[in-house]
Amino acid sequence: MSEPCACHSGRPYTTCCQPVHLGKIRPSPTNLMRSRYAAYALANVRYVLQTEQPNPPRNAKEQANHRRSLKQFCQSTQFLGLEILEEARLDDKQATVTFHATLLQNGQDASFTERSLFVLRNGRWVYVSALPEK
Repeated sequence: MSEPCACHSGRPYTTCCQPVHLGKIRPSPTNLMRSRYAAYALANVRYVLQTEQPNPPRNAKEQANHRRSLKQFCQSTQFLGLEILEEARLDDKQATVTFHATLLQNGQDASFTERSLFVLRNGRWVYVSALPEK
């Protein structure tokens, strides 16, 4: 039997986020959020970077620093839970996903709630940024 998915869906990783991580499935914004959470939990920094489109774009030095900080974040964090609170389509090319992540960092609670903006680029959803509280 396969290990449970790191996104806390209750499904096996092999049928949940793994096909998304391998590029076999083009996920919806909510499934992209789940697969990104699982990628953080699995320290799959490459996938996290492939599925984001920062605004403004990062230069090479900023991207290298971001990669290092992501790796450090993944290694110092326990990913204990993910709850999707809402998905809202703003139009055909933009959506938001509000979620609550339960995390421990260096033994301290680091849980947070975020409303994330996703945009459709070249037929694929990508993460753009966290949005301010409503």
